[in-house]
Amino acid sequence: MSIQPRTPETVSARSRTEHRPDYLLIGIDSEDAHHVYRTTDETVHVIHDVDRTYRYDLETLERSINDWIDYVQNQRGFTTQHLYKTLADSLNAE
Repeated sequence: MSIQPRTPETVSARSRTEHRPDYLLIGIDSEDAHHVYRTTDETVHVIHDVDRTYRYDLETLERSINDWIDYVQNQRGFTTQHLYKTLADSLNAE
């Protein structure tokens, strides 16, 4: 059995095999706007009537995707939600 040491080269090679989607649908709010999380640059895009109406840069504002989910839930609410803050939240949905 061969054991490969954990080096930056082996970690980065392993990371390339674990694909994370570039875009994740967070959900659709009560005003029928679609909230999409772009994982490559940590931004949230709000799309309403086929136009991007808002771009929220999480890194610049030192916020997380969980902050955005809380904001939408408090301001508008989701009619359909696909991305949750925790696994427990997703299991308890509906």
